Formats: sequence, structure tokens, C-alpha cells
Amino acid sequence: MPVPTADRISVITGDITEQLVDAIVNAANPSLLGGGGVDGAIHRAAGPELLEECRTLGGCLTGETKITKGYRLPARFVIHTVGPVWGGGHDAEDDLLATCYRNSLALAEAHGLRTIAFPAISTGAYGFPPARATLIAVKTVMGHLGRSPFLEKVVFVCHSDRSFLMYTDAIRELTQEATGVLGKGGHARQDHRHEQESTPADIQKQVAGQLQMIEAVHGIRFVNRDALAAAIGQGAADRRRVSVTTAALNSYVALQNLHGEVEIPKEVLEMILKKIREW
Repeated sequence: MPVPTADRISVITGDITEQLVDAIVNAANPSLLGGGGVDGAIHRAAGPELLEECRTLGGCLTGETKITKGYRLPARFVIHTVGPVWGGGHDAEDDLLATCYRNSLALAEAHGLRTIAFPAISTGAYGFPPARATLIAVKTVMGHLGRSPFLEKVVFVCHSDRSFLMYTDAIRELTQEATGVLGKGGHARQDHRHEQESTPADIQKQVAGQLQMIEAVHGIRFVNRDALAAAIGQGAADRRRVSVTTAALNSYVALQNLHGEVEIPKEVLEMILKKIREW
């Protein structure tokens, strides 16, 4: 029988760094070394000890999770997860975002944690449409709680009244559903998981955009950019693997603390692509 969920979910407008829960979730970047938005706010509130621990974790791929202490935060732990960069809806972003929530909940349970607070993962600089991300977040969390009685409370922490309304509407709508995924008026909501197949041109466009993002985030320039883009586009084979490959590349750049003009060694790229093919 499904486990009741309604009394175990709450939505608030506030600051995630102030939540008195067992763990807060950080919408991190692949390096885990801090950044802007929620990521930067959590690092500032936790203090420099958080960054020191994060340096030992080896980064994090999109959809994966890592756990650290909370240090100066009210929360005892921080669960770091890397959300997908929005690429138009054709890069398995929906599945990757849902994986962030599923893995965060599973990691909390694995560490015996009972309460957890989430921000709106990927809806800031990563550009995921907020309404779409909200539905994925709520549906994934409700699905998990419906199968597991372990977690006592999941809190969605919103940054605005508009966000608060999106979450409460999604919870109400999904709670009232008998079967399937229904929108307003009982009409079927579009399932985005099986959108059109990507063409080679789509993949190359995605690779170019994500390499540009890595360059902008770290203030670098790939001197072998064309060769890098061609290798990733051909070796990763599909858009989801492209996202994971460029996330791994981003982690390499961050962990090596690279600056200025950067040439990625061929053996490093080959190692990343080998891992992605196995994944």
C-alpha cells in the first residue's frame, strides 16, 4: 500500500541556509567548489571548512550526489547535487533533474537522516524552466515518499511568492490525481521524456554551448576547442552523454585549478570518454 505523503511535505518561502533540518541540498556545480546563487550562499553560511571538505570529494557529475558536514549551518549535513543545464528539453534534462532529487533522498536515508530541505535545483543560472522543474521535483519527491516511510519531512524552500504558488499548486494537483499525469481541467499533461531525437547538428550545438559555459565559469579559453568539440560530439554519441562528459570536463578544469589558455591533454579526454561509454 502507498505510504501517506501529504503531511510529510511542506513548502516555505525563505533562506535555505537557515533551515533547521538534518540536511539541506545544495544546487552545486560539478567542481563542488562553490559558485553563485544557492551554491555560493551555502558556502558562505557554512564557512571555509565546507570548501576544504569539498576539495577532497573529486567533483560531482550531473545527477549525482555527495554529502558533507554542515559546519556553521543549522543543518547537520549538506547534500550536494549537480543539476542539468537546460538545453531546450532534448538533452534528457527531465530525467537528470529527477535523478538529482531521487539520489538526494536516497543518500539522506542511507545516512539515517529524517528531514531534508531542497532549493529549486537548476532553475537559476542553469536555466531550467521553473514550472517544469517544480512539477518534476514534486512528482519525484512524492513518488519516493509514497514508497518509503523513512523520511519524516521534506521541505521545498522557495525564493519568491511565485515559486511558492507553483509548488503548492503542483502538490495539490498531483495529490488529486487518480492515475497518470493530469493537467488543469483533467487534460493529459505532456510527457517530455520522449521528445524528438537529436540530430548530429543538435549534439554539436550542445557541445559548443557547454564548452562556452565552462570557459565563462572558469575564465579560460580552450586552445584546442574545435578538436575538443569534435571529439566529444563523436565520442559521446548522444546528448545525455554529452552533458555528462562536459560535466566531467568541468570538474577536471576546476580540480586542476586551470587558468588562461588551456589545452586539454588527449589522454584526459580519452579517459573521460571511456568512462562515459561505460556509464
